[in-house]
Amino acid sequence: MQSLSSPPDWVLLDLMLPDGCGIHLLRKIQADHLTSKVCIVSGCGSEMLQEAEQAGAAHTFTKPVDVERLVHVLAT
Repeated sequence: MQSLSSPPDWVLLDLMLPDGCGIHLLRKIQADHLTSKVCIVSGCGSEMLQEAEQAGAAHTFTKPVDVERLVHVLAT
């Protein structure tokens, strides 16, 4: 993860990344004490989404993403 001058308000993160698991990146964001809220997106099923919620994801979405719900969440 590249350093930023200030953390973004939101991070939209897929669970299945080409080089690892999104939950590991979520934990790194938290370990680095970033203030970003994280939305997790997955087509993997509810068990992994529950793990993401337990790991601290602000919101979770299943694919295909409900765009109206995503826009509403990001606006809050």
